[in-house]
Amino acid sequence: MSFTPDEVDLALLRALRDDGRRSITALASDLHLSRSAVHQRLDGLTEAGAVKGFSPVVDASRLGAGISAFVLLSAGHGARPEMQPVRERLLALPHVEYAALVTGEADVLLLVRVADMEQLRTFLLEDLAEVGGLRGSLTLLVLDEVIRRPFLLPGE
Repeated sequence: MSFTPDEVDLALLRALRDDGRRSITALASDLHLSRSAVHQRLDGLTEAGAVKGFSPVVDASRLGAGISAFVLLSAGHGARPEMQPVRERLLALPHVEYAALVTGEADVLLLVRVADMEQLRTFLLEDLAEVGGLRGSLTLLVLDEVIRRPFLLPGE
């Protein structure tokens, strides 16, 4: 089922992106809506699956994970790893904030956040061995996160 947000929905989502802890009263005031209208809109966005929940934005470096890296994994020779076993093995990996099966030269993209280079080394040399069936990896250290948005809206 397709859902197309209108301008009010987009304005509500922008306001929540800027400050997800804003009260319904504050949102209603800023958007020139009633509190019940804001509740209805949020319920509609949730029911449509456009909003999946509310969570804090966390600074991983302040929590002891000051090193970030993108890790590209390859099954090699065009052989894609089977989806379900790889998903299960990826879920079991420590330090992975994000994982995706991708197209191109790599098969899997991971965003890894660790405390130090020793933890990254252990992840790359020991933890990834648990995934199995991989022919290679490429690790890209993140020097600075220039853009980090919780989500994009249509047209952005």
